[in-house]
Amino acid sequence: MHVLVPVDPLRRTGVVFREVTQNVVMDEAKWLLMLTARRLFSYTTAACLVLAILIQQVVSRGTLSEFDRSAREVAREINAPHDFFSVTVMFGLRGIILTICLPILGWLSWKRRSWVPIAGFVIVLLFETGIAGALKISVGRIFPYQYENFWSRMMIGQDEMAFPSGHAANCVALWGYVAWYFTYAGTRARRTALQLVVIASLIVGVSSWLIRTHWPTDLVAGFAVGAISLLAVIGLYTALGLNPEATTQRSAEVRRETADAQ
Repeated sequence: MHVLVPVDPLRRTGVVFREVTQNVVMDEAKWLLMLTARRLFSYTTAACLVLAILIQQVVSRGTLSEFDRSAREVAREINAPHDFFSVTVMFGLRGIILTICLPILGWLSWKRRSWVPIAGFVIVLLFETGIAGALKISVGRIFPYQYENFWSRMMIGQDEMAFPSGHAANCVALWGYVAWYFTYAGTRARRTALQLVVIASLIVGVSSWLIRTHWPTDLVAGFAVGAISLLAVIGLYTALGLNPEATTQRSAEVRRETADAQ
């Protein structure tokens, strides 16, 4: 014999309310993590300010240049294994990143019959290479391993290209584009992808510092250049309606904010 147990309507209402609340919270969290026009503008402005401060400090040999000199001495005292960190720094090597990413993005473009996936990657590449290259030529800063060859002075205006770090810019811009394009805001995949980009960037930064191929300010400036390039392409794709997150419920609001900002 089955005994029917009456269901408490208040308890059932509480369960339904909790489920609805959780869904709303998840949707709002996803919305908060999306790069709207206002957030893109704020993040890009912050990255530009960081880059401008670093350029000023390097060119004027300010306080951060003294920090670079101290950091170089610390790396020299640590005397980390050069062979090992020469390998880990390659996470930011442009050739390796292109070898991995271009076939994947090319296949995706062919499968979708669209140039959008690979075109964004190429635009990011050209943008960050152009900015970094222009700064390298303009500043002409020596590398840390050349310090003694220039009478132990932080020389600029030379035929050297230490500032900013191209490896650091590649990590943020190129790996960052892949992480952004293949994932959606608010998802576990997006968080994991961004964490991997941060880890790779830190590995490149620490490795380059330890083997004295770049000053710390070179690396931070490289990260800033990469961020500016990546955010610019995300903004461009959002404005053109090519943002892969256009399938989300909030896409109309993203496009509306973008249109308001133009």
